[in-house]
Amino acid sequence: MGHLAQDLRFALRTFKNSPVFVAVAVLSLALGIGANTAIFTLIDQLLLRMLPVKQPEQLVTLWGRGEHYGGNNGSIKLSYPMYVDFRDQNPVFSGMFCRWDAPMSLSFDGKTERVEGELVSGTYFPVLGVGAALGRVFTPEDDKIKGGHPIAVISYRFWISRFAGDPGVIGKKLLINGYPMTIVGVSQAGFDGTDPGYPAQIRVPVTMRGTLDPQAEGLLENRRQRWVNAFGRMKPGVSMEQAQAGLQPLFHQMLSMEVQQKEFSHAAPVIKDRFLKMWLELLPASNGRSSVREKFSNPLLVLMAIVALVLLIACANVANLLIARATARQKEIAVRLALGAGRGRIVSQLLVESVLLALSGGICGLALAVWIDRTLLSFLPPATVPMAISPTPDWRILAFNIGISLLTGVIFGLVPALQSTRPDLAPTLKDQVGAIAGGSAVGVRKALVAAQVTLSLLLLIGAGLFIRSLGNLKDLDPGFRTKNLLTFSVNPMLNGYTKEHGLQFYRQLKQMLDTLPGVESATLAVVAILENNEWDSSVTVEGYAAKAGEWIDPHFNYISPDYFKTLDVPMLLGRDFRPSDTTGAPKVAIVNEKFAKRYFTGGNALGRHLGMGGDPGIKPDMEIVGIVRDSKYESMRDEMPLEIFVPYDQVDFVNGMTAYLRTAHQPEQAFSTVRQTVNRLDSNLPVYRMKTLETQLDNSLVTERLVASLSSAFGLLATLLAAIGLYGVMAYTVARRTREIGIRMALGAAQGDVVWLVMKEVLALVAIGIGLGLPLAWGLTGLVKAQLYGIAPNDPWSMAFATVGIAFVALMAGYIPARRATRVDPMRALRWE
Repeated sequence: MGHLAQDLRFALRTFKNSPVFVAVAVLSLALGIGANTAIFTLIDQLLLRMLPVKQPEQLVTLWGRGEHYGGNNGSIKLSYPMYVDFRDQNPVFSGMFCRWDAPMSLSFDGKTERVEGELVSGTYFPVLGVGAALGRVFTPEDDKIKGGHPIAVISYRFWISRFAGDPGVIGKKLLINGYPMTIVGVSQAGFDGTDPGYPAQIRVPVTMRGTLDPQAEGLLENRRQRWVNAFGRMKPGVSMEQAQAGLQPLFHQMLSMEVQQKEFSHAAPVIKDRFLKMWLELLPASNGRSSVREKFSNPLLVLMAIVALVLLIACANVANLLIARATARQKEIAVRLALGAGRGRIVSQLLVESVLLALSGGICGLALAVWIDRTLLSFLPPATVPMAISPTPDWRILAFNIGISLLTGVIFGLVPALQSTRPDLAPTLKDQVGAIAGGSAVGVRKALVAAQVTLSLLLLIGAGLFIRSLGNLKDLDPGFRTKNLLTFSVNPMLNGYTKEHGLQFYRQLKQMLDTLPGVESATLAVVAILENNEWDSSVTVEGYAAKAGEWIDPHFNYISPDYFKTLDVPMLLGRDFRPSDTTGAPKVAIVNEKFAKRYFTGGNALGRHLGMGGDPGIKPDMEIVGIVRDSKYESMRDEMPLEIFVPYDQVDFVNGMTAYLRTAHQPEQAFSTVRQTVNRLDSNLPVYRMKTLETQLDNSLVTERLVASLSSAFGLLATLLAAIGLYGVMAYTVARRTREIGIRMALGAAQGDVVWLVMKEVLALVAIGIGLGLPLAWGLTGLVKAQLYGIAPNDPWSMAFATVGIAFVALMAGYIPARRATRVDPMRALRWE
């Protein structure tokens, strides 16, 4: 400890005398360490961090794989009756629970707002081991009676933000979807649920589903509709493989029972056979299940690789600085060695300086990481409720920051420390330039610069690929015109509307929107476009002989009249829907061009008929009255889908809908007018997701924009660091060869000869770096193929532009000291010693 304290004091004294060196080194490290800390902060919260529950490693989620017969509300879901069977009969779990994310309309103290809700089983909190911060949480007794448990538990975060942490909230009444509920508890602090991308604010017993949504009546008994996420806690000593094997007999017993039910009476034998071949898969759920995780996991890993390369370049830069500094201190080190100091003692002292620099860079990088994370989170589309992801570091991030700082200090400090403690003592003590500025140090520095050029080239090639991929997506024609298009969503069904009342609301809303000043046309749709949502259903096509087991499963959207006019989607044949296409009128449908060409000879679908369902004997009773141009549905990345449009007024249900308004001016100017219009119809109805469609288009490309923007920024930063490193090495080389250059000039060498003397070394370093970088890029870019669109990973143009870019910057960095060499005074150079 005595030596350490002494080394720290000595390091601080030497740093005080070299403020420029310290500033450049700390800034370089802060950029590298800060970028790594920022990306790791997000990776930790989205990919690595376990749920704050009891023994999260025991949690799994159940997934019925194969061809299900029925409907699905999202992925990795089971029917509620199947969950109950597993809960009551499984041999491998100590407990099970289910959940379903359900946005709700909450009214309290005269204010109505849309909140993120969750329907959960009574076992939800007990199985997770989550308690109450106030009041109580649900128990298994709270979901015994269908519709008989009008109670709610609010999250700690929502309790603070909405109720100001009022302890008197317990027992208070509120309206959820127009139905009175009593708050019985506040869940413990720090628990936001099993989905980090969906931190529910309020939870209600799952048996209240039919009460909160009358259209879902009977869903608790329906085995054909999969809608709940089912989780299990494995018994101690049971592995996931054992649990999965132990559940298969029970799962197939359920399938065999279900296939005998009346819902299968019209199913084809091949469909039944495929259904019976389903299998159950268990997925680890220690860190929950999240669609946000699935969306951002690969981009975050790509960014982590990018910032790791930036850190390596920063380390190489600082190592170069330290070698140069060590060279200037070689006489000091030689004196200490001559006086008997041990080499290990001096190396440890130099390493203390390196680690101190790294820790200083880490501290600055921590502040930079918070800023970077806030910038990254700003890329995410604004949500109704903030995700449970924080840019503020916790102890895990601090540990990562300290660890990477120490590792960085050792990595960039060890080589210079070893190099500087091997001087040739006699010449060094005599101040001979050749000894002090020995060639081995120059060789190491040149190797580091070549490595920097290689790594920078990799980053520039990656940035070029991501930028061109984003450009390809932006240049795609979505099939509709996004300019001057406003969109927002409402859901009167969450305010307790009946089906008839909801339909009347939507009719009145469209009429009022059509008459707003500056609105050219308005329409409504159940499925919002470019929001990664889809609604598919099996159909029977008149005159099309489906192959054995072929399932025609196109995308659907349920829309109002003027949908295609408002979105500016061309009607190729036939007509649009009319206000008269309502319940009781002949059923009609419109298909897109791709569907017409797939299932009708010559694409002539007008007048033909479709039937809902794919079982034999389904009557095609929907007449195709129009064919429209293909348009994007879920996202810009997806291919044009097979799509069928149906009038929303002819379906058996009423959902929340998204409105689209084509305006004659900037759509943002109509935001307040639209809110006032909805408010006139129902002052308690929340309006949400209001934005322009251009904004939604950008939101749909959030991961692509994120990766392209950051890879570009880090690629340019890496190139700058490499240029600084090259400049430093060549400036040092020119200073070291001052006498040689002076002699050459005294003997008649021209300025061009002197410039070439330096530039040929620059060219050699750049050539080595590029020569190593291009084969590496050719092999590594294939790893990011899934992140690209419309461009090959080994795209020659991206590689060429990156090569020219890094070569130009590097040559410019080397040309400055080369020009400086031509200003050497031969007389002064000859006296250089």
